[in-house]
Amino acid sequence: MYKMKKILSVFAILAAVMLTPSCQKELPDAIKNIDVSQGGQTPASPEISLDMNNMEFTAESGSKAFNIKSNTSWTVSSDQAWCSVSPTSGKNSGGVTVKVSENTQTSARTATVTVKSEIGILTVKVTQNEANAAISLDTSTMEFTSSSGEQAFKVTANTSWSVSSDQTWCSVSPASGSNNGSVTVKVSENTQISARTATITVKTDAGIRTVSVTQNGASEQVSLSVSDMEFAAGSGSKIFSIKSNTAWAVSSDKNWCSVSPTSGSNDGSVTVSVDENTSTSSRTATIMVESATIKRTLAVTQNGVTPTPTPTPASQDRSFTVGGVTFKMIAVEGGTFTMGATSEQGSDAWDEEKPTHSVTLSSYSIGETEVTQALWQAVMGSNPSYFSGSNKPVEQVSWDDCQDFIRKLNALTGENFRLPTEAEWEYAARGGNKSRGYKYAGSNNIDNVAWYYDNSGSQTHNVATKSPNELGLYDMSGNVREWCQDRYGSYSSGSQTNPTGPTSGYFRVIRGGYWSAYARICRVSFRADFDPAYRDSGMGLRLAL
Repeated sequence: MYKMKKILSVFAILAAVMLTPSCQKELPDAIKNIDVSQGGQTPASPEISLDMNNMEFTAESGSKAFNIKSNTSWTVSSDQAWCSVSPTSGKNSGGVTVKVSENTQTSARTATVTVKSEIGILTVKVTQNEANAAISLDTSTMEFTSSSGEQAFKVTANTSWSVSSDQTWCSVSPASGSNNGSVTVKVSENTQISARTATITVKTDAGIRTVSVTQNGASEQVSLSVSDMEFAAGSGSKIFSIKSNTAWAVSSDKNWCSVSPTSGSNDGSVTVSVDENTSTSSRTATIMVESATIKRTLAVTQNGVTPTPTPTPASQDRSFTVGGVTFKMIAVEGGTFTMGATSEQGSDAWDEEKPTHSVTLSSYSIGETEVTQALWQAVMGSNPSYFSGSNKPVEQVSWDDCQDFIRKLNALTGENFRLPTEAEWEYAARGGNKSRGYKYAGSNNIDNVAWYYDNSGSQTHNVATKSPNELGLYDMSGNVREWCQDRYGSYSSGSQTNPTGPTSGYFRVIRGGYWSAYARICRVSFRADFDPAYRDSGMGLRLAL
């Protein structure tokens, strides 16, 4: 409509001019230049542009702005949480502020800010530089008691790190990590009285940090493995142990008793030596072990020499009846003999039977046979044997069981029965002062005097069914083994009188062959040791008095 009105106005002006004579020759320039082709101005096209496409920040937090030149609406966003924009939308030209948070890492990072409008997308690349490598620890020292234990310290870092200790008693875990974390420090027990130190080293690109670890010393300690020692009259030596965490000195208050070494530190051992005691009286010494604050003592007793007894005539053989069961004790006249691996034992002898040595014994009595099942039943009210038979030897009895049996037998008889000593057993097995030097108890032919592997049929037999030895004793080389009173110990070459074995030790002596033994084990000098609580079907006993 507007265009049409304009055309009509132009035509009206032209008509008026043409009717005027002075104006008929030429039209005015204004009329000539009238544009009748458009009805008004054409609207502009949408436009948008940014004044930059890159931004760079240091590692610190901060903000910068860029400008948008536009004649249309737009929105702005960031693809990273650490990079924010404001405002997030607008129209026509305007400014946008970009904010970044602190970068604590040692690597640079980037974000993209996107500007969207109806005509397309524009972007600004935002780069934030990396932080310098940094690390700190929440402590520089740690202190521990002497006991084993653990503590932890914290690592604050923006980079990777490694941890180590310069002492094996002080360990760390983990040995490496990155960024923030914690480290556990463990120490083993300090048994020494002096404190000790270790250094924990934490290494990073930013440098080295250390933690000084101190562990306090333990209280002074000194203890001895024994509180007393007993020696025979002859010269000899024994050893005791010292458990300690400090220096110590050792001394004796008697000249006949010496110690070596006389000083030391921490754990160690000391040898105590005694001279021969030629007196019939025992004597004592005191060993002193001293540290700076502690004193320990050890009592040493040395027995006096025993006068050599004059052999006494043997008493008469005696018979006893308990619960209707009769048994006989054979009198053995005292004397002197050579104990151990004598020549008739030949190559069958074991090292444990050496060296041979002279032994003098007083007179005593020993059972004619091994204790039978009938006698055990009469005294104990039970029979533990595997091979049943009232006149067979009792078996499956321990040394401890034998002690119970003897206590009850003595209560019933009023006598002082006991197990024979090892020396008494061997002297009796050899035939006492009637010995003919046989290899087995009563013969050089084992089949004549013993039930053993080759002839037993894998079982025990009634007592006294083989030939006796020179003293009239049966089965000392076979049927069942026989417990002795002594503790087990190595032989020495010195002469002895009425020996009773070692004064200390756990295992007990057992003598004689048995139904499952080879001939070599059935010899009169063969010896063995067993746990005093051990039982089996080859273990029995013979009484002494």
